[in-house]
Amino acid sequence: MGASLYLLAFIIMIFIGITIMIARSNQPEDRYTDLETDEWDCPDCGFHVQLGNICIYCNAKKP
Repeated sequence: MGASLYLLAFIIMIFIGITIMIARSNQPEDRYTDLETDEWDCPDCGFHVQLGNICIYCNAKKP
């Protein structure tokens, strides 16, 4: 009885591990390559934006 429970738990753990590996492999690797990394000062509110093309406070676009 005890050995069969360990075997069942082992099979479930293997299944969960394989599921996690498959889920992580489906994520795109270049998801951050399209981000603009130049820093700029927002012309509307003066916030110093460090990443992106849109100010996070006033939603102004980069000039």
